[in-house]
Amino acid sequence: YAKLPSWFRIDTPLGPYNPDWALVWEENGKQRLYFVVETKGGMFEDSIKATELAKIKCGKEHFNAIDNGVGFELADRFATLEGKILANEI
Repeated sequence: YAKLPSWFRIDTPLGPYNPDWALVWEENGKQRLYFVVETKGGMFEDSIKATELAKIKCGKEHFNAIDNGVGFELADRFATLEGKILANEI
């Protein structure tokens, strides 16, 4: 995993969105790239500012629309994301 630089931005209708982390996960010789958002306040929507929540939603929709194999998941810590990957939820 790597901290994304401040210049890495996803344009959204609400302004630029900068995911905090990128993770490349390799399993059985296949690699997947995920953008991981560090929410600091937790995983509950009421702990995230409304504008940030809207940008997160735009980011998710962006990657779903382009469907290029890049995953976008919300995680409060690495173990949360790892659990989703290992359970084949994403």
